[in-house]
Amino acid sequence: FGDIYYATSPDLVHWGRHRFVMGPRGGWQSGKIGAGPVPIETNEGWLLIYHGVKISCSGYLYSVGCALLDIDQPWKVLYRTRPYVLAPTEAYERVGDTPNVVFPCAALHDEKTNRLTLYYGGADTVLAVAYADLDDLIDFTKKNSF
Repeated sequence: FGDIYYATSPDLVHWGRHRFVMGPRGGWQSGKIGAGPVPIETNEGWLLIYHGVKISCSGYLYSVGCALLDIDQPWKVLYRTRPYVLAPTEAYERVGDTPNVVFPCAALHDEKTNRLTLYYGGADTVLAVAYADLDDLIDFTKKNSF
């Protein structure tokens, strides 16, 4: 519960060779973590955008972070953001079916502009979008890592 694992499958039905990637750390990702969009291959490694949960007296708080994984051994974490990169601050992220949630769903990288488009759920009620320069996101991840 609350960890991310790497696994392989010969047929997408039977899975094995599970390897631990990472688990909860302090702060915004102290309760549990989980995968988000499909990792993005970069020159620095696999960019993994994931969600973290902080459990507080007022409930769960879902935020988004990033990790860079080794390109050849993706179960090895090279860098992982200590601070979140996206947290629920807007009304549509804070009020809804499940309050205080930003949940990463899909990410697209435009190689021509180097822009990353992140689609995410807000409060389990709306779909929202955020943009970042891929290199800026990678630099942030490396400079603000555990």
